[in-house]
Amino acid sequence: MTMNIDLPRHASDKVTRALKDVLQLTNDPGERLRICLLASGVCVGGAGQALAQSAKRDGEHVSELDAKLEIVKLLGILVSQGADGVWKYLEEGK
Repeated sequence: MTMNIDLPRHASDKVTRALKDVLQLTNDPGERLRICLLASGVCVGGAGQALAQSAKRDGEHVSELDAKLEIVKLLGILVSQGADGVWKYLEEGK
């Protein structure tokens, strides 16, 4: 599977910079955790919506909740197995 990741990488860099700007406003670990969780929720929500729309375009119905849960599963694979694990999972069509 070949993908152009220039635009996603650009978006990731922008999100990273924005998050660092906000995180520098506090040293409290609890507040930093809440900030990161809420910020990641925005990205998971957006990815879930995109996945649901992509499925709809392909003639399948996937609820936004199921799509978001699939994104969370992909993030778990990403954290535990890296990007190669995600690509392998996606290629297997699970």
